Amino acid sequence: MLLKKANQLLAENKLKDAEFYYKTILKADADNGEALFGLGRIALRLERNDDAVYLLQKACERLPYMLEPLHALADAFNNVNSPNDALKVLEYAKNLASNNPDPHYYLAQHYLTYGELNKAHTTFSHALSLGVYPVTAYILLELVQLGRFDKEHNYLSNLHHLLTQTNNLRLKMVCYYALAKSYDKLEDTDQAFNYFVLANQLQRKLSEFDTQVLTAFYDDIIKYNTAALLSSANKSVKGGLTPLFIIGMPRSGSTLLEQMLVNHSQCSSMGESISISSDVMAFLEQKTGFSYPHCLDHLTHELINKARDLYIAKLKTASPSRPFVINKLPSNYQAIGLIYMLFPNAKFINLTRDFNATAFSVFSNYFAENEPYFCSLTEFKQYHSLYEKLMAHWQAFPALQIYNLSYEQLVTDPKGQLTALLRFIGCSFEENCLAFYKQKIAVTTLSKHAIREPVNLHNVDKWQRYKTPLLKLLAQSQTN
Repeated sequence: MLLKKANQLLAENKLKDAEFYYKTILKADADNGEALFGLGRIALRLERNDDAVYLLQKACERLPYMLEPLHALADAFNNVNSPNDALKVLEYAKNLASNNPDPHYYLAQHYLTYGELNKAHTTFSHALSLGVYPVTAYILLELVQLGRFDKEHNYLSNLHHLLTQTNNLRLKMVCYYALAKSYDKLEDTDQAFNYFVLANQLQRKLSEFDTQVLTAFYDDIIKYNTAALLSSANKSVKGGLTPLFIIGMPRSGSTLLEQMLVNHSQCSSMGESISISSDVMAFLEQKTGFSYPHCLDHLTHELINKARDLYIAKLKTASPSRPFVINKLPSNYQAIGLIYMLFPNAKFINLTRDFNATAFSVFSNYFAENEPYFCSLTEFKQYHSLYEKLMAHWQAFPALQIYNLSYEQLVTDPKGQLTALLRFIGCSFEENCLAFYKQKIAVTTLSKHAIREPVNLHNVDKWQRYKTPLLKLLAQSQTN
């Protein structure tokens, strides 16, 4: 009964409540594998990666024939920069259930994450040959995105067949995205756009809120981040590490920029770390009794120092250890004022991209999260407006070190743009920044397929192929 309740709370993302129930179970039964697995998943979500490894190893020992704990343990090993250990776990899981496509899928994802595209393609293909399962939709999407097909040999029949075999909305949606990307590669833009529309419509049904509800939150960020607050920052705070944030809208090129920078001898990255919200904000909310951004009205020097230490602990987990540590979570622009209070030396790179190109990229890609602005052009326009309004607020404060960089200019003149950006950061240009695609660095974002190629202009004007229907849909969203 307790376990069922804990799992339900975890599914609802009520992590503190779920953690309480799992720990209660372990007090009565210290070897309960399911409870250890639950705590391990919570640690993963909160980026407590060392804890996750410990808990999930214990869970796997007590649940030796379950695949899910093994897959979670592999994620934890990757998060602590131990890809070889992750690979061993995934290979073990594949051998444990050789006729089940799930472990093959997770192993292929590992290869894809580390740029082993041939191994990924082979493993995905083998997983597809094992039969039709729920994971088959995701396997087909990855195979389509790898792009190794043509008009004679493709996955269209597989996808259409799978659509007849399931009533699950999410699986249908994934199939629609895969069909759209298939027809896009086969240059049937009419069919592609129709399937993109179907995919977005289905995912919108899974969204649980409207972007409009964020308006009050953004207004409060502006209200509480006053000139008086920012001027009170302790500018004498220095440290061995300089936080570097890549911010902006989704699909604006943050992965490309990050991969260029981490190939610089002075930069490392935490990836899309949620530490600002999960550690810093959560700490301040707990101590002040007020949610963000209201808690900004109740900051003390002691709270600021403790919150800073929390984030410094995260910075130190970045590998390799280098002076500038990147956090590329785009939505960190919501916390620029708070970050400045902790780190007056923090630097922000506001990466922008043509609105229509960004809108099409969001519209044409499958995001696992069901946020409405990821699957509705109407919602996306609202979210973009909120972003622009808040960025205008931040830009009004000269003390905030914000560098505005255009994606289009970056891919057109990468050396020139990087030279100027690195000068802002405090570094000199290094040629290795342009050789990012040769490295086997982990990439887990939607760009993990494309990032293994040199800088190119492929995606700059891709939206133009869909200009007429896209602009028509955007115009309709204005009237809705």
